[in-house]
Amino acid sequence: MTPRTAALLVVLASAVSVCRPAPAPESRAPRERASAARQQDTAFAGTLAPVQRIRSFRPGVARPVLRHVETATGPSPGSDRVVFEFTGDSVPGYRVEYTTKPVQRCGSGDPVAVAGTGRLIVRFEPAQAHDEHGTLTPAERQRAPGLPAVRELTLVCDFEGQVAWVLGIAAPSEYRVSELTGPARLVLDVRHVP
Repeated sequence: MTPRTAALLVVLASAVSVCRPAPAPESRAPRERASAARQQDTAFAGTLAPVQRIRSFRPGVARPVLRHVETATGPSPGSDRVVFEFTGDSVPGYRVEYTTKPVQRCGSGDPVAVAGTGRLIVRFEPAQAHDEHGTLTPAERQRAPGLPAVRELTLVCDFEGQVAWVLGIAAPSEYRVSELTGPARLVLDVRHVP
């Protein structure tokens, strides 16, 4: 092959690639949506494993009191958020984990059923869900927020320094836990099942 023939082949190959028609807009949209879905999938760094943080408080220091529980769609697409707000400067110790065992109320042992096939237990210690003025209202003890992942929340324990909630999850999926201050909050983001 002569240098002139090689140069002509390079020019011809360049012309063919430049002249190739661009994909129609409708054929690009599914690829862009798939790319966005992949980005969403990798953006949510969650776990199915238990998450725990142990905390203790000095004698005479009041236990954190659960003031409020809030549910909403998560800040990023594809997740739901549950926020537990406490009195004091920091959240109490906690353990978050899925269970396959039946859930029971801590004082009576009565069974507790929640919507969804996943049961995510959120336990706080030392903590309490009542103060000297009374307890949480019945609406705050159980709710069905109607979210894609978090179907139901039920308070199952407020006894001897332990507070536990069971979250009915549509199907077991990854979750992540974070802590915020001002006020003290435990934030639980649960990923939607694809």
